[in-house]
Amino acid sequence: MSAPPSDPVSQADGPFALLSTPDPAPAHAFALRLGDGLALRLRERHHVDALAELLATEHEHLAPSFGWAQRPGRAEAERQVAQGLERFGQGRGWHADLCEHGRVVGAMWLHDLQRRGGSTEVGYWLRRDAQGRGLVTRAMRALHRHFFEGRGLGRVCLAIEPGHARSEAVARRLGYAPEAVLRGAHMNVSGRPVDLAFYGLLREDWDGPGADAGPVPLPRFALRVDDDLQLGLLEREDAEALHALIDRNRAHLRPWMPWAGDQDLDATRGFLEGRALPALARGEGVDGGIWWRGRLVGAAGIHSWSQRPRRGSVGYWLGADAQGRGIATRVTRALLAKAFDDLGTERVDLRAAVGNAPSRAVADRLGMRFEGVLRRELPVAAGYADMAVYAFSVAEWRARTG
Repeated sequence: MSAPPSDPVSQADGPFALLSTPDPAPAHAFALRLGDGLALRLRERHHVDALAELLATEHEHLAPSFGWAQRPGRAEAERQVAQGLERFGQGRGWHADLCEHGRVVGAMWLHDLQRRGGSTEVGYWLRRDAQGRGLVTRAMRALHRHFFEGRGLGRVCLAIEPGHARSEAVARRLGYAPEAVLRGAHMNVSGRPVDLAFYGLLREDWDGPGADAGPVPLPRFALRVDDDLQLGLLEREDAEALHALIDRNRAHLRPWMPWAGDQDLDATRGFLEGRALPALARGEGVDGGIWWRGRLVGAAGIHSWSQRPRRGSVGYWLGADAQGRGIATRVTRALLAKAFDDLGTERVDLRAAVGNAPSRAVADRLGMRFEGVLRRELPVAAGYADMAVYAFSVAEWRARTG
């Protein structure tokens, strides 16, 4: 499954290299990078306790505006995280932490995200000490590019309770037009029906990102590996692109991954909707597409992640033309860091057929310990192959990475 090496990775770009430019998202985050020091980190299951602490700290500040802020605590934080991941899995939106230079300063979320040409509604809040600096306005301007160019939406809107001066000022600064006032459509924190004013921006009225905005950001929540390489969370709308990549590489993948031999588009959709996205929502693993220099070249993830014992497996596959560039090694290293340094995993293994030399070389380059061979364990195109097992314990990972 290997190809002749080309564009080899230099020592400076090796598996334990640092990013050459600062990341505005917290470490190991699946995030939308917005530029200007801002990022949106998708909330995952293991963020519940940190969110509960933040909501408790900001309780008095948020309670006058949000009904859910009347009940701070872990149960509310868990509800918000679960709701956001459910929306993400269904393709209807998300809940994310707004971060400035890696620090969580608030939150943003989407209601009713529609497909290309449709619309979405954005909600948000800021910590008390983050107000008055234009953070929401800056984040929204960057999100316009994500919505209109990345996702192809036709409209973005804000729903504001009349009299909320700060939010009305945000809408005016962004050029949103008043659309309608729905009478008695919203229940305020006192349980009383109040009006809800909608402000919207159409794609044709958007004035663009500005001359210095640079290339369009990857329109998805992604783990940044390095300047050229990202692991982006796979979504429902990726089925066709992922299937096309598999279809172009059937002969290349089939010897070690027999599922690639006859997988059709419906099976690819079934993988995304029935396995990858539910596993993310339940906190049982992550599956991402590998984007190298803006191009989808493969997939990788942490699979079979369990709470007790806290362990999982890393796996990946690459298209033939992406081989020999160090991509698999760098992505696997980023996934190991995610597992050990973010998820608190105790053990992570990498399993490969004994004859799959490129995959075994990835484990060797990373310094994973060879634990042995499980005989006739792995289904392959020719039947069943012996499977080599490599692993890191958390202690070995700490010793390796410092």
